[in-house]
Amino acid sequence: MTRHQWSFDEVSDISGAAASLRNYLEQRDVRRCLEAAASERALGSACDVGCGYGRLTMVLREAARRVVGFEREDDLLSQARRLQPEIEWVSIQDLARLPVPDGAFDFAMSFTVLQHMSDAAARRVADELKRIARGGFVLLVEETDAALGGDVPPDWELGMTRGRAGSTYAAWMEPWKLRLSFPRQIEPGYARSDVGTYMLFAS
Repeated sequence: MTRHQWSFDEVSDISGAAASLRNYLEQRDVRRCLEAAASERALGSACDVGCGYGRLTMVLREAARRVVGFEREDDLLSQARRLQPEIEWVSIQDLARLPVPDGAFDFAMSFTVLQHMSDAAARRVADELKRIARGGFVLLVEETDAALGGDVPPDWELGMTRGRAGSTYAAWMEPWKLRLSFPRQIEPGYARSDVGTYMLFAS
């Protein structure tokens, strides 16, 4: 199957004032998760897996000395490199095969990435996140309404979104423990009120 190619307009489905508010709210909530993790251990290194053009990767620099963004779309990476040259941006082909050793990061984040993958593919990425952040923390932010996308045949080639219950992600992350969980908040007026959950897991 041909992999869906993500464009800037798909990564950011809003613009103007709404985009500014969404970015603020999401950056605020990523900070909340970083602070929770940092209260348990020092975060020397952090990464964003499926980072896009780095709109949330930048927040990781507030807590970690070394920050890496992993992304498959070269057009998005070129924007990230131009705007945030102080971050290490790595082009990859497979989110489930990252070119780093076990335990390379104290904190790994994947933000609304797994919801666009089949169960098998998403679980492989979850396993990879556990590998690269062994001994640390993994933050997943995903659609958790199991009814979302469940009424249509999956067409991952078109970048569809499939919600999964938080308990599904918790099972995939075992034996890691869920340390913090709260609803994702975005700008008012969006078509759906439930847009996902922040889930911070500890090794």
